Amino acid sequence: MSAPDLALDLLGIEPERCAATPTLNLLVGLRRADGGPVQCVLLTTVVSIAAARRGYDGEDQDRLAGVFGAPELWDRSLHGLTWARITATVPAFRGATELTLGLPCGHDMQVAADQYLNALRDGDVPIDLSFSGTVFYPDADGALRTGQISWHYQATGELTIGLWRDLMDRYYGSARWLRLDEDRFDRLAAYRARRALASFDDAVDELLRVAEPERGSGGRRRWTR
Repeated sequence: MSAPDLALDLLGIEPERCAATPTLNLLVGLRRADGGPVQCVLLTTVVSIAAARRGYDGEDQDRLAGVFGAPELWDRSLHGLTWARITATVPAFRGATELTLGLPCGHDMQVAADQYLNALRDGDVPIDLSFSGTVFYPDADGALRTGQISWHYQATGELTIGLWRDLMDRYYGSARWLRLDEDRFDRLAAYRARRALASFDDAVDELLRVAEPERGSGGRRRWTR
């Protein structure tokens, strides 16, 4: 007896209201094609950003340079970004069920997915979900069987960037986190002290005014190689 055929769909995305850290809830529909019973599913979901499936204006391209490079390279460098890997246990059901997957969100600017989301100001972000795992189900005689869910099970959807930004603002306000190693932090702190600057923001502002790249007409960055 072969493993039952399953189908999975992304039904919606909404913010988690009562979490210690920013989290988006992915509502996923899971159904057995023949309507039969399922004892349990051990499910692994990889969430990816399908960056090539949306358009970008000039300002987007400037802000995404740290992710994909200069705009003239995007025909080769614009690719999907892995966001998270989520595991879940789906309890017994017959026919179909729904489950909620908690997708952690962050502001680590060394993580490509976080950089990407932080760079966008509006529009929708295409999302791909790839599923794998193990399904436990009864056979015709009632004996428990197992089968594998292969990675060809996928679902797609869109995340409104405003939803992500509202969630980040609720937890972090206008602050963004930048991780520095101890040596660079000490150098920045010493620079701030020498210049008698009121905050680290002021120190970074002063350094950027010196190092800011040239910009062309309209405020666009002038790319040089």
